[in-house]
Formats: sequence, structure tokens, C-alpha cells
Amino acid sequence: MRFLWSIRKSFAYLVFGVGSLIIGLIILPAERILIHPASRFRHVGRLTITYSHRAFISLCKAIRLLEIEKSLPDFSDLGGKIVSPNHPSLFDVVIMFALIPGADCIVRGALTRTVTGFIVRALYIVNSEDFDTLKEDCRKSLDAGNTLIIFPEGTRTKKNIPINLKRGTAYISLYTGAEIVPVIIGGNSKDGLRKKNHFYSVNDTGRYIYTIRRPDKVFDPAEYDTGNQRSDAINLTDDMEAFFREEAGSENL
Repeated sequence: MRFLWSIRKSFAYLVFGVGSLIIGLIILPAERILIHPASRFRHVGRLTITYSHRAFISLCKAIRLLEIEKSLPDFSDLGGKIVSPNHPSLFDVVIMFALIPGADCIVRGALTRTVTGFIVRALYIVNSEDFDTLKEDCRKSLDAGNTLIIFPEGTRTKKNIPINLKRGTAYISLYTGAEIVPVIIGGNSKDGLRKKNHFYSVNDTGRYIYTIRRPDKVFDPAEYDTGNQRSDAINLTDDMEAFFREEAGSENL
């Protein structure tokens, strides 16, 4: 049975990789030629990613690899805000892009060297930039009314390890003045989708169930701004970390 589950998971990865190549090598270049100015191209390109990820999730549901609870939070009021989800699994980015149409995101520079490289470089903010440049790019995106997704852990959470947040999200929030909206990703075991899990490994059910929660909590950078950037970022990060550990600790399966 596990062998069949692994085949199903591998098929989903294959479809995602081929789809990324088609979007990156054909669809986005065509949109870049036809759609102007560059800001409108990025908006349309991100919507392309949203709808392609929704299609991928539908495929994963059809082959019974993935399921998302039907009662989802309202994400329609997030323009100009930072959305910060916890990051237990490989599908988190796909799910957040699918749920928030046209969202911007800070992505790992290493992804520019994968099949998604053109997509990443053309549409999103890469974390390998100089940090001052990155903060300014974030400010411009938020000022344009975009929702900016930042995974504050910086990488996927390891199983049974307390959530540890990087300070980057806090620095960006303090610099831009944008509120941080936490999102809690949970569900059943994410074994097989976690950092350093084997490619063919799956959880005990062969199916990944996701719950998405938006707690009634917003982190306002104005409440932490004392003029000491480093101290303010530490205090904001500490409060966020405590919140995520309380809200998402039981989800770290």
C-alpha cells in the first residue's frame, strides 16, 4: 500500500514540475510580451500562479493525496498586509498562493536554480537580495496594495521541534508599517512533506489533510516601534514566536 501511495505522490510532483516548466517557459514569457507595463504583467502572472495552483490542488484531491477543510478563513481584506503562516510542509506555499489571489511572496534564492526559476525571478521577491533592497521591494509591493506572504520560520518546521522565527518578518513590518496577519496551517501528520524527509516517504494514511486557520490576532508594528530597530524587531519576533508556539504547537506533527 505504501508503494502505491508513493507512486501517487511522485505523480503529483511530476505534474507540478511539468506544469512549472510550461508556465515558466511558455505562458509567462508570452504574458510578458503581451502585457504592459511590468507591474500589470506581475499582477497577471501572479494570478496565473494562483489559478494553476488551484488546479494542482484539485488534481491532488482527485487522486486522494491531499484534502483541505471546506471551512476556510476570509482572505479578501489583506491588501497591504503581511500574511505569516507557519510552515510544516512542502504544500504550504502552493496552498497559500491558491487561497490568496495574486499574492506576492518572499521566496528562497535557491529556487531560482530549479524548474520554477523563471517564475520566481519574474514575479516574486528573492531573499538572496541585499536586505535593504529586499525591504524596499517589500514596501513597494505593499504600497501597491499587494498581500505579501512571508513564512517567518524561513524554512519548513522539523517534526516535534519548537517553532523558531527569524527576525526578517519583524524588520520588514517595522520598515513598511504593514500589519502582520498570522495564519495557522495544521491537519494530520505531514511526514513525507517535511524538511529532509525522503522523496518517496508518506504519512501513515497516505493522504494529507490540511486545516487553515486565521486567528483573531494582528501584530501592529506601531505597537513595537520605539526607534531602536534591533530591539523592536526582537520584541516583535519574540511575541510572534510565543503566539505561534501556542497556536500551532499541536499542529507540529
